[in-house]
Amino acid sequence: MFRRTHFLLALATTLIAANVSSATAQTPRIDPRVATILDNVSQDSLHAYLAKLVSFQTRNAMSVSDRPDWGVKAAREYIMHTMQSFSPKLQVSLDCYDVDQQGRIMQPTQLCNVVAVLPGKSARRIYISGHYDTVARQANGRFDWSKWDNPAPGADDDGSGTVLTMESARVMAQSGLDFDATLVFMAVVAEEEGLIGASLHAAKAAKEGWRIDAVLNNDMVGNVEGNDGITDSRTVRVFSEAPTDSPSRQIARYIKRWAAVYVPSTVIRLIAREDRFGRGGDHTAFNREGFPGVRFTESLENYSRQHIKDDTLGGVDFHYLTRNTRIDDAVAATLALAPPAPDVMSERSHQPMLGRGESGYDAALRWQASPGAAGYRVVWREAWTPDWQYEVNVGNVTEHTLPNVSIDDYVFGVAAVDADGHESVVAAYERQPRARTNVRQEGGGR
Repeated sequence: MFRRTHFLLALATTLIAANVSSATAQTPRIDPRVATILDNVSQDSLHAYLAKLVSFQTRNAMSVSDRPDWGVKAAREYIMHTMQSFSPKLQVSLDCYDVDQQGRIMQPTQLCNVVAVLPGKSARRIYISGHYDTVARQANGRFDWSKWDNPAPGADDDGSGTVLTMESARVMAQSGLDFDATLVFMAVVAEEEGLIGASLHAAKAAKEGWRIDAVLNNDMVGNVEGNDGITDSRTVRVFSEAPTDSPSRQIARYIKRWAAVYVPSTVIRLIAREDRFGRGGDHTAFNREGFPGVRFTESLENYSRQHIKDDTLGGVDFHYLTRNTRIDDAVAATLALAPPAPDVMSERSHQPMLGRGESGYDAALRWQASPGAAGYRVVWREAWTPDWQYEVNVGNVTEHTLPNVSIDDYVFGVAAVDADGHESVVAAYERQPRARTNVRQEGGGR
Protein backbone atom coordinates (compact mmCIF):
# COMPACT_ATOMS: atom_id res chain seq x y z
CA MET A 1 0.00 0.00 0.00
CA PHE A 2 2.81 2.36 0.91
CA ARG A 3 4.62 1.69 -2.39
CA ARG A 4 1.47 2.27 -4.44
CA THR A 5 0.75 5.55 -2.64
CA HIS A 6 4.34 6.67 -3.06
CA PHE A 7 4.20 5.80 -6.77
CA LEU A 8 0.96 7.75 -7.32
CA LEU A 9 2.35 10.82 -5.56
CA ALA A 10 5.50 10.68 -7.66
CA LEU A 11 3.46 10.27 -10.85
CA ALA A 12 1.25 13.26 -9.95
CA THR A 13 4.31 15.39 -9.23
CA THR A 14 5.83 14.40 -12.58
CA LEU A 15 2.62 15.29 -14.44
CA ILE A 16 2.40 18.68 -12.76
CA ALA A 17 6.07 19.38 -13.48
CA ALA A 18 5.62 18.42 -17.13
CA ASN A 19 2.57 20.65 -17.40
CA VAL A 20 4.18 23.77 -15.90
CA SER A 21 7.56 23.32 -17.61
CA SER A 22 5.90 23.75 -20.98
CA ALA A 23 4.39 27.03 -19.82
CA THR A 24 7.37 28.96 -18.53
CA ALA A 25 7.32 32.76 -18.69
CA GLN A 26 7.34 34.22 -22.19
CA THR A 27 9.01 37.47 -23.26
CA PRO A 28 6.48 40.20 -24.09
CA ARG A 29 6.61 41.89 -27.47
CA ILE A 30 8.17 45.33 -27.93
CA ASP A 31 5.93 47.91 -29.59
CA PRO A 32 8.16 50.22 -31.70
CA ARG A 33 5.72 53.07 -31.06
CA VAL A 34 6.24 52.77 -27.32
CA ALA A 35 9.98 52.53 -27.88
CA THR A 36 9.79 55.82 -29.80
CA ILE A 37 8.07 57.49 -26.84
CA LEU A 38 10.95 56.42 -24.62
CA ASP A 39 13.52 57.65 -27.12
CA ASN A 40 11.85 61.07 -27.07
CA VAL A 41 12.30 61.52 -23.31
CA SER A 42 14.76 64.41 -23.05
CA GLN A 43 17.34 64.69 -20.29
CA ASP A 44 17.83 68.34 -21.23
CA SER A 45 14.11 69.03 -20.77
CA LEU A 46 14.11 67.37 -17.36
CA HIS A 47 17.06 69.54 -16.34
CA ALA A 48 15.41 72.72 -17.61
CA TYR A 49 12.12 72.03 -15.82
CA LEU A 50 13.88 71.23 -12.55
CA ALA A 51 16.20 74.25 -12.70
CA LYS A 52 13.13 76.46 -13.06
CA LEU A 53 11.29 74.78 -10.16
CA VAL A 54 14.30 75.17 -7.87
CA SER A 55 14.55 78.86 -8.83
CA PHE A 56 11.29 79.59 -6.98
CA GLN A 57 13.30 79.06 -3.75
CA THR A 58 10.41 77.39 -1.95
CA ARG A 59 7.27 75.58 -3.01
CA ASN A 60 5.89 75.21 0.50
CA ALA A 61 2.13 74.75 0.17
CA MET A 62 1.58 77.84 2.36
CA SER A 63 3.98 80.12 0.45
CA VAL A 64 1.22 81.82 -1.54
CA SER A 65 2.40 85.08 -3.07
CA ASP A 66 1.75 87.24 -6.13
CA ARG A 67 5.47 87.34 -6.89
CA PRO A 68 6.11 85.65 -10.27
CA ASP A 69 9.52 84.36 -9.16
CA TRP A 70 8.86 82.96 -5.69
CA GLY A 71 6.64 80.47 -3.90
CA VAL A 72 4.10 77.76 -4.58
CA LYS A 73 1.70 79.85 -6.71
CA ALA A 74 4.45 80.85 -9.13
CA ALA A 75 5.57 77.22 -9.32
CA ARG A 76 2.11 75.85 -10.12
CA GLU A 77 1.58 78.55 -12.78
CA TYR A 78 4.88 77.52 -14.39
CA ILE A 79 3.94 73.83 -14.33
CA MET A 80 0.49 74.53 -15.77
CA HIS A 81 1.65 76.83 -18.58
CA THR A 82 4.52 74.53 -19.50
CA MET A 83 2.23 71.51 -19.85
CA GLN A 84 -0.30 73.58 -21.79
CA SER A 85 2.45 74.28 -24.34
CA PHE A 86 3.01 70.59 -25.08
CA SER A 87 -0.07 69.84 -27.18
CA PRO A 88 -3.64 71.06 -27.73
CA LYS A 89 -4.70 67.46 -26.99
CA LEU A 90 -3.60 67.88 -23.38
CA GLN A 91 -6.35 69.33 -21.17
CA VAL A 92 -4.50 71.18 -18.40
CA SER A 93 -6.22 72.80 -15.43
CA LEU A 94 -5.89 73.61 -11.74
CA ASP A 95 -7.68 71.26 -9.34
CA CYS A 96 -8.27 73.62 -6.40
CA TYR A 97 -9.70 73.19 -2.91
CA ASP A 98 -10.32 75.71 -0.12
CA VAL A 99 -8.93 74.16 3.06
CA ASP A 100 -9.52 75.31 6.63
CA GLN A 101 -6.80 75.56 9.26
CA GLN A 102 -6.02 72.04 10.49
CA GLY A 103 -3.02 69.88 11.33
CA ARG A 104 -0.01 71.24 9.49
CA ILE A 105 -2.17 73.71 7.55
CA MET A 106 -1.67 76.70 9.82
CA GLN A 107 -4.20 79.04 8.19
CA PRO A 108 -7.10 78.78 5.74
CA THR A 109 -5.71 78.51 2.24
CA GLN A 110 -6.42 77.37 -1.31
CA LEU A 111 -4.51 74.30 -2.44
CA CYS A 112 -4.23 73.46 -6.13
CA ASN A 113 -3.06 70.33 -7.91
CA VAL A 114 -2.06 70.76 -11.54
CA VAL A 115 -3.84 68.15 -13.66
CA ALA A 116 -3.17 67.39 -17.34
CA VAL A 117 -5.58 64.95 -19.00
CA LEU A 118 -4.87 63.17 -22.29
CA PRO A 119 -8.27 61.73 -23.24
CA GLY A 120 -8.40 58.12 -24.41
CA LYS A 121 -11.10 56.07 -26.07
CA SER A 122 -12.37 54.92 -22.67
CA ALA A 123 -12.99 56.64 -19.35
CA ARG A 124 -10.65 54.39 -17.35
CA ARG A 125 -7.72 56.41 -16.02
CA ILE A 126 -4.00 55.80 -15.55
CA TYR A 127 -2.11 58.38 -13.48
CA ILE A 128 1.52 59.48 -13.42
CA SER A 129 2.15 61.80 -10.48
CA GLY A 130 4.69 63.59 -8.35
CA HIS A 131 4.24 66.26 -5.66
CA TYR A 132 5.55 69.73 -6.44
CA ASP A 133 5.38 71.20 -2.93
CA THR A 134 8.42 71.35 -0.64
CA VAL A 135 9.28 71.83 3.01
CA ALA A 136 12.48 72.44 4.97
CA ARG A 137 13.41 72.18 8.63
CA GLN A 138 14.50 75.15 10.67
CA ALA A 139 18.15 75.71 11.64
CA ASN A 140 17.60 73.65 14.81
CA GLY A 141 16.62 70.63 12.69
CA ARG A 142 12.95 70.72 13.63
CA PHE A 143 9.87 71.42 11.57
CA ASP A 144 7.96 74.61 12.28
CA TRP A 145 4.84 74.50 10.12
CA SER A 146 4.12 78.15 10.82
CA LYS A 147 7.40 79.11 9.12
CA TRP A 148 6.77 78.59 5.43
CA ASP A 149 9.16 81.14 3.89
CA ASN A 150 12.55 79.55 4.60
CA PRO A 151 14.46 78.18 1.56
CA ALA A 152 13.14 74.78 0.42
CA PRO A 153 14.31 74.13 -3.17
CA GLY A 154 13.24 70.46 -3.11
CA ALA A 155 15.18 69.37 -6.18
CA ASP A 156 14.91 65.65 -5.45
CA ASP A 157 11.98 65.80 -2.98
CA ASP A 158 9.99 66.02 -5.06
CA GLY A 159 11.06 68.17 -7.95
CA SER A 160 12.37 64.98 -9.54
CA GLY A 161 8.94 63.33 -9.52
CA THR A 162 7.28 66.52 -10.72
CA VAL A 163 9.50 66.98 -13.77
CA LEU A 164 9.20 63.25 -14.56
CA THR A 165 5.43 63.81 -14.63
CA MET A 166 5.79 66.89 -16.85
CA GLU A 167 8.10 65.19 -19.35
CA SER A 168 5.84 62.13 -19.44
CA ALA A 169 2.92 64.41 -20.33
CA ARG A 170 4.94 65.91 -23.17
CA VAL A 171 6.09 62.70 -24.82
CA MET A 172 2.72 60.98 -24.45
CA ALA A 173 0.76 63.96 -25.79
CA GLN A 174 3.14 64.36 -28.74
CA SER A 175 3.27 60.63 -29.57
CA GLY A 176 0.23 60.68 -31.85
CA LEU A 177 -0.94 57.38 -30.35
CA ASP A 178 -4.63 56.66 -29.84
CA PHE A 179 -4.69 55.27 -26.32
CA ASP A 180 -7.60 53.24 -25.02
CA ALA A 181 -7.23 54.54 -21.45
CA THR A 182 -7.23 58.20 -20.46
CA LEU A 183 -3.82 59.29 -19.19
CA VAL A 184 -3.65 61.77 -16.32
CA PHE A 185 -0.48 63.62 -15.33
CA MET A 186 -0.79 65.28 -11.93
CA ALA A 187 1.57 67.57 -10.04
CA VAL A 188 0.24 67.21 -6.49
CA VAL A 189 0.23 69.86 -3.78
CA ALA A 190 0.58 69.61 0.01
CA GLU A 191 2.04 66.13 0.18
CA GLU A 192 4.35 67.34 2.95
CA GLU A 193 1.37 68.53 5.00
CA GLY A 194 -0.13 65.03 5.07
CA LEU A 195 -1.05 63.96 1.52
CA ILE A 196 -3.67 66.72 1.39
CA GLY A 197 -3.81 67.39 -2.36
CA ALA A 198 -3.84 63.71 -3.26
CA SER A 199 -6.46 62.91 -0.60
CA LEU A 200 -8.83 65.60 -1.85
CA HIS A 201 -8.45 64.52 -5.46
CA ALA A 202 -8.84 60.82 -4.66
CA ALA A 203 -11.95 61.49 -2.57
CA LYS A 204 -13.46 63.43 -5.48
CA ALA A 205 -12.63 60.57 -7.84
CA ALA A 206 -14.35 58.07 -5.53
CA LYS A 207 -17.39 60.29 -5.07
CA GLU A 208 -17.81 60.82 -8.82
CA GLY A 209 -17.27 57.15 -9.63
CA TRP A 210 -14.15 57.47 -11.76
CA ARG A 211 -12.41 54.27 -12.80
CA ILE A 212 -8.71 54.54 -11.95
CA ASP A 213 -6.76 51.47 -13.08
CA ALA A 214 -3.34 52.57 -11.82
CA VAL A 215 -1.55 55.38 -10.02
CA LEU A 216 2.20 55.54 -10.70
CA ASN A 217 3.42 57.92 -8.01
CA ASN A 218 7.00 59.19 -8.21
CA ASP A 219 8.55 60.61 -5.06
CA MET A 220 12.32 61.14 -4.96
CA VAL A 221 13.48 59.44 -8.14
CA GLY A 222 16.64 61.39 -8.98
CA ASN A 223 19.28 60.67 -6.33
CA VAL A 224 21.85 57.86 -6.64
CA GLU A 225 24.08 58.40 -3.58
CA GLY A 226 23.24 57.70 0.05
CA ASN A 227 24.71 59.84 2.79
CA ASP A 228 26.91 56.86 3.67
CA GLY A 229 28.72 57.26 0.34
CA ILE A 230 27.24 54.16 -1.29
CA THR A 231 25.89 54.73 -4.80
CA ASP A 232 23.29 52.85 -6.87
CA SER A 233 22.33 54.22 -10.26
CA ARG A 234 20.76 51.01 -11.60
CA THR A 235 17.99 50.21 -9.13
CA VAL A 236 14.63 51.80 -8.40
CA ARG A 237 12.25 50.64 -5.68
CA VAL A 238 8.53 50.09 -6.20
CA PHE A 239 6.34 49.97 -3.08
CA SER A 240 2.86 48.43 -3.14
CA GLU A 241 0.20 47.72 -0.54
CA ALA A 242 -0.89 44.36 0.87
CA PRO A 243 -2.34 41.80 0.47
CA THR A 244 -0.13 39.68 -1.78
CA ASP A 245 -2.57 39.70 -4.69
CA SER A 246 -3.99 43.19 -4.29
CA PRO A 247 -4.50 45.21 -7.51
CA SER A 248 -1.58 47.40 -6.40
CA ARG A 249 0.71 44.35 -6.18
CA GLN A 250 -0.40 43.38 -9.69
CA ILE A 251 0.73 46.81 -10.91
CA ALA A 252 4.09 46.28 -9.21
CA ARG A 253 4.53 42.92 -10.95
CA TYR A 254 3.51 44.53 -14.24
CA ILE A 255 6.15 47.23 -13.79
CA LYS A 256 8.87 44.64 -13.26
CA ARG A 257 7.75 42.65 -16.32
CA TRP A 258 7.61 45.56 -18.75
CA ALA A 259 10.59 47.51 -17.42
CA ALA A 260 12.72 44.46 -18.21
CA VAL A 261 11.52 44.70 -21.83
CA TYR A 262 11.87 48.42 -22.47
CA VAL A 263 14.51 49.59 -19.95
CA PRO A 264 16.60 46.48 -19.21
CA SER A 265 19.47 48.57 -17.82
CA THR A 266 17.39 49.30 -14.71
CA VAL A 267 16.68 46.82 -11.91
CA ILE A 268 13.18 47.00 -10.43
CA ARG A 269 13.20 46.09 -6.75
CA LEU A 270 9.70 45.29 -5.56
CA ILE A 271 9.02 46.10 -1.91
CA ALA A 272 6.06 44.34 -0.29
CA ARG A 273 5.05 47.35 1.76
CA GLU A 274 2.84 50.33 0.91
CA ASP A 275 5.74 52.74 1.53
CA ARG A 276 8.95 53.20 3.49
CA PHE A 277 8.61 52.06 7.11
CA GLY A 278 6.50 54.57 9.03
CA ARG A 279 6.31 56.99 6.07
CA GLY A 280 3.82 57.67 3.30
CA GLY A 281 3.28 59.05 -0.18
CA ASP A 282 0.48 60.31 -2.37
CA HIS A 283 -0.38 56.88 -3.80
CA THR A 284 -1.59 55.84 -0.33
CA ALA A 285 -4.30 58.52 -0.52
CA PHE A 286 -5.63 56.72 -3.59
CA ASN A 287 -5.23 53.31 -1.92
CA ARG A 288 -7.41 54.50 0.96
CA GLU A 289 -10.20 55.26 -1.52
CA GLY A 290 -9.92 51.80 -3.09
CA PHE A 291 -7.78 52.72 -6.11
CA PRO A 292 -4.65 50.70 -7.00
CA GLY A 293 -1.40 52.62 -6.88
CA VAL A 294 2.32 52.24 -6.24
CA ARG A 295 5.28 54.42 -5.37
CA PHE A 296 8.54 54.70 -7.31
CA THR A 297 11.50 55.79 -5.16
CA GLU A 298 15.23 55.86 -5.71
CA SER A 299 17.21 52.93 -4.37
CA LEU A 300 19.22 55.03 -1.91
CA GLU A 301 17.68 58.01 -0.18
CA ASN A 302 20.14 60.65 1.00
CA TYR A 303 18.73 61.51 4.40
CA SER A 304 21.30 64.27 4.90
CA ARG A 305 19.70 66.27 2.06
CA GLN A 306 16.00 65.67 2.76
CA HIS A 307 13.80 68.57 3.88
CA ILE A 308 16.64 71.08 4.02
CA LYS A 309 17.90 73.96 1.90
CA ASP A 310 20.64 71.73 0.46
CA ASP A 311 18.23 69.63 -1.63
CA THR A 312 19.53 71.26 -4.81
CA LEU A 313 20.25 70.34 -8.43
CA GLY A 314 23.66 68.97 -7.45
CA GLY A 315 21.96 66.04 -5.71
CA VAL A 316 20.10 64.88 -8.83
CA ASP A 317 21.57 62.44 -11.36
CA PHE A 318 19.75 63.34 -14.58
CA HIS A 319 20.78 60.18 -16.42
CA TYR A 320 19.13 58.15 -13.64
CA LEU A 321 16.08 60.43 -13.64
CA THR A 322 15.77 60.01 -17.42
CA ARG A 323 15.75 56.21 -17.12
CA ASN A 324 13.14 56.34 -14.38
CA THR A 325 10.98 58.55 -16.60
CA ARG A 326 11.24 55.97 -19.36
CA ILE A 327 10.12 53.21 -16.99
CA ASP A 328 6.99 55.14 -16.04
CA ASP A 329 6.25 55.87 -19.67
CA ALA A 330 6.78 52.29 -20.83
CA VAL A 331 4.38 51.01 -18.17
CA ALA A 332 1.76 53.74 -18.60
CA ALA A 333 1.78 53.56 -22.41
CA THR A 334 1.49 49.78 -22.47
CA LEU A 335 -1.31 49.83 -19.91
CA ALA A 336 -3.12 52.60 -21.78
CA LEU A 337 -2.89 50.76 -25.11
CA ALA A 338 -3.98 47.44 -23.60
CA PRO A 339 -7.53 46.29 -22.92
CA PRO A 340 -8.84 46.51 -19.36
CA ALA A 341 -8.14 43.57 -17.10
CA PRO A 342 -10.77 40.81 -17.30
CA ASP A 343 -13.30 40.38 -14.52
CA VAL A 344 -12.80 37.04 -12.76
CA MET A 345 -15.50 37.48 -10.12
CA SER A 346 -18.90 35.82 -10.23
CA GLU A 347 -21.78 38.30 -10.12
CA ARG A 348 -23.88 35.78 -8.22
CA SER A 349 -21.48 34.54 -5.54
CA HIS A 350 -19.00 37.46 -5.53
CA GLN A 351 -16.24 34.86 -5.50
CA PRO A 352 -13.64 34.10 -8.19
CA MET A 353 -14.73 31.83 -11.02
CA LEU A 354 -12.22 29.09 -10.24
CA GLY A 355 -13.08 25.41 -9.88
CA ARG A 356 -11.54 21.94 -9.72
CA GLY A 357 -12.71 20.69 -13.12
CA GLU A 358 -14.51 17.42 -13.75
CA SER A 359 -11.69 15.34 -12.33
CA GLY A 360 -11.45 17.36 -9.14
CA TYR A 361 -7.70 17.77 -9.67
CA ASP A 362 -7.60 20.35 -12.46
CA ALA A 363 -7.72 24.15 -12.33
CA ALA A 364 -10.80 25.34 -14.24
CA LEU A 365 -10.70 29.11 -14.79
CA ARG A 366 -13.42 31.34 -16.20
CA TRP A 367 -13.60 35.11 -16.71
CA GLN A 368 -15.65 37.86 -18.33
CA ALA A 369 -14.52 39.06 -21.75
CA SER A 370 -12.57 42.35 -21.86
CA PRO A 371 -13.45 44.94 -24.53
CA GLY A 372 -10.75 45.02 -27.19
CA ALA A 373 -9.07 41.77 -26.15
CA ALA A 374 -7.79 39.48 -28.89
CA GLY A 375 -6.69 36.81 -26.43
CA TYR A 376 -5.79 36.07 -22.83
CA ARG A 377 -2.71 35.03 -20.85
CA VAL A 378 -3.27 32.67 -17.94
CA VAL A 379 -0.61 32.81 -15.22
CA TRP A 380 -0.01 30.85 -12.05
CA ARG A 381 2.54 30.32 -9.30
CA GLU A 382 3.13 28.21 -6.23
CA ALA A 383 1.13 29.61 -3.34
CA TRP A 384 4.22 30.54 -1.28
CA THR A 385 5.91 32.37 -4.16
CA PRO A 386 5.47 36.12 -4.78
CA ASP A 387 6.05 36.28 -8.57
CA TRP A 388 4.18 34.55 -11.39
CA GLN A 389 6.16 31.51 -12.47
CA TYR A 390 4.18 29.99 -15.35
CA GLU A 391 2.00 31.28 -18.14
CA VAL A 392 0.18 30.16 -21.23
CA ASN A 393 -1.54 32.09 -24.01
CA VAL A 394 -5.00 30.56 -24.38
CA GLY A 395 -6.46 32.49 -27.31
CA ASN A 396 -9.69 34.45 -27.50
CA VAL A 397 -11.69 32.36 -25.02
CA THR A 398 -13.24 33.02 -21.63
CA GLU A 399 -12.35 29.77 -19.91
CA HIS A 400 -9.36 27.46 -19.67
CA THR A 401 -8.48 24.32 -17.72
CA LEU A 402 -4.98 23.49 -16.47
CA PRO A 403 -4.82 19.70 -16.02
CA ASN A 404 -3.26 18.30 -12.87
CA VAL A 405 -2.69 21.75 -11.34
CA SER A 406 -4.28 21.92 -7.90
CA ILE A 407 -6.20 25.08 -7.02
CA ASP A 408 -5.15 24.42 -3.42
CA ASP A 409 -1.43 24.59 -4.18
CA TYR A 410 -1.25 27.40 -6.77
CA VAL A 411 -2.43 30.98 -7.22
CA PHE A 412 -3.94 31.90 -10.59
CA GLY A 413 -4.58 34.97 -12.68
CA VAL A 414 -5.49 36.08 -16.18
CA ALA A 415 -4.58 39.11 -18.30
CA ALA A 416 -6.23 40.44 -21.45
CA VAL A 417 -4.03 40.90 -24.54
CA ASP A 418 -4.82 42.92 -27.67
CA ALA A 419 -3.82 42.10 -31.26
CA ASP A 420 -0.52 43.99 -30.87
CA GLY A 421 0.52 42.17 -27.72
CA HIS A 422 -0.30 44.89 -25.18
CA GLU A 423 -1.29 43.29 -21.91
CA SER A 424 -3.55 44.38 -19.10
CA VAL A 425 -2.53 43.88 -15.50
CA VAL A 426 -3.29 40.44 -14.15
CA ALA A 427 -6.65 39.86 -12.49
CA ALA A 428 -5.94 37.39 -9.69
CA TYR A 429 -8.33 34.69 -8.50
CA GLU A 430 -8.39 35.75 -4.88
CA ARG A 431 -11.14 34.31 -2.73
CA GLN A 432 -12.93 36.67 -0.36
CA PRO A 433 -12.63 35.87 3.37
CA ARG A 434 -15.28 33.65 4.84
CA ALA A 435 -17.92 35.37 6.92
CA ARG A 436 -17.48 35.08 10.66
CA THR A 437 -19.52 32.32 12.26
CA ASN A 438 -21.33 33.34 15.42
CA VAL A 439 -22.22 30.38 17.61
CA ARG A 440 -24.79 30.92 20.32
CA GLN A 441 -24.06 29.45 23.72
CA GLU A 442 -26.54 28.40 26.35
CA GLY A 443 -27.62 31.45 28.30
CA GLY A 444 -27.33 33.86 25.38
CA GLY A 445 -23.55 34.17 25.28
CA ARG A 446 -21.33 33.72 22.27
